[in-house]
Order: sequence, then C-alpha cells, then structure tokens
Amino acid sequence: MNVSAQISLTGTGWAECRIADDTSSCTVTASYLSDALRHLLLAATAVISEFDRVTFSFLEEPGEFRWVITSPRVNEVEVAILEFRQLGGGQPDSQGMVRFRTKCLPREFAGAVYAAATELRTNVGEAGYAEQWARHPFPSLQLQELGRLLEMGVGAW
Repeated sequence: MNVSAQISLTGTGWAECRIADDTSSCTVTASYLSDALRHLLLAATAVISEFDRVTFSFLEEPGEFRWVITSPRVNEVEVAILEFRQLGGGQPDSQGMVRFRTKCLPREFAGAVYAAATELRTNVGEAGYAEQWARHPFPSLQLQELGRLLEMGVGAW
C-alpha cells in the first residue's frame, strides 16, 4: 500500500500531520508540548532499522495522538494512530480510539516521513521552524540520519 505524509506548522507551537494510504487518510495535530517532528523521524529510523515496536505521542492540550508502529512480519509495518482525550493519562492502547491504521513496507513509511520533513524544512527553514515551534529546534540530525540510512538502502529486503 502506498503511504504519504505531510507536515505543516499551523501557528506558534502547533503543527499538523496528514498521513494517507491508498484508501484513507488522517490529520492529527501536535502542540509544542512534545517534540513531535523529532519523534516521528526517530520512529521512521527505528522502523527501517528493524525494530519490532515503536510508540510515541503527539501531545495536545489536552489529549494525545499516540502512534503505535509494529512489525507483524518481515518487511511489513502496521501504523496505527490512537486518540486519547486526556493528556498523560497512561491509558493502555486498547482504550484509544483508532483514527488511522495501515500496513506498508518499512522503507515506504520511512521515505514518506523523510519527504514530509524535508519539504517542511524547505518551506519554513530551520530558523523559521524554531521560531514557530517555539520550544524545540528543527531536528536536523535526525533528518540527516534517516536520509543517510535510506540512501544506503537500509531496510530494503
């Protein structure tokens, strides 16, 4: 299944991430309470590095969008985004409302995240990102590392 992602800053300390596959899409938001873009890039790096499970959250005020990425089989990842109404409630995944779920190749997910982060950096620049995001700098090192791994062919089976 084809996967794509788009990331944009929507105001001081607010971002929006749209993820889509061939049949559905989901747009989630994040506040500066979490280093959302950095976490997304780290998750994409983990996915092509053959981790079995990665979770992270885009924090809201209040609530969270929890990303749960698992690898049920070799060369396949399942990406699920769960919505929780409370911030930091520590609820189990089973209590979240599923907003999006897809299966794809690890490199496809990693490539979509890389492309979205690269486009964001091109559009707003690292200084513009730091100014708008307010609390965290642009995750240049994480983007660079993900790009390096993709270029080396890591995760291609």
